[in-house]
This record gives sequence, structure tokens and C-alpha cells, in this order.
Amino acid sequence: MYPIERYLMGLKASVRNRAYPEGFIAEGNDGNIQKWYIFSSRGRPIGTINTKILDMRSLAQANRYVLLHSDKLSPYRQEFLESERAVYGGIQISKRTEDKWLVEKFPR
Repeated sequence: MYPIERYLMGLKASVRNRAYPEGFIAEGNDGNIQKWYIFSSRGRPIGTINTKILDMRSLAQANRYVLLHSDKLSPYRQEFLESERAVYGGIQISKRTEDKWLVEKFPR
């Protein structure tokens, strides 16, 4: 048996609640959480770093995705839609038109 397997076997044997062993291992049982970590990077990068350079279209798509899906930007989206609705006065605007505004005008 390899040393890591023996170590993991010892950890598994010390688990009290076998339904959730990862909770016990992550929390530690005596306050010394560092001794329960098997693989600790201590802030150093692990593996290789892959850099991607995006073209303008992909960059615009990524920017649009963040703007439309971030919960923190929700008040700004609502404010933008209200200002766009104000331009049209009392006319009923469809959801499809509002989505089109968000995609085309909101990133600007």
C-alpha cells in the first residue's frame, strides 16, 4: 500500500459521521486545520498557466455576458430599462424589445 493510501485510510477511519466525511476533514476536529490538508499550495500556482487572447468579438460577448448575468448590476439594468421606457412614454414595450435593448445598448 502506498503511503498516501495509508494516510487517507487513517483519515477515513477517524471520521465520526460517515455520511459527510469531507465536512470532518475540512473542518478538522481539534482546531489545527492545517494538519488535515493533504495538498496545500500555500498561495503558489499549481500546474501551468494558460493565457488566452480574445478577439474583439469574443471579448464583446464575454463583456455582455457579465453585464447581463451579474446580480450586482441588476439595479443598473433596471435603471437603464426605465430610462429607455421613458423615451417611448406610455407605450407598452415587449420583453423581446427590452432584451434587445439590453444586448445592443446597455454595454455602451
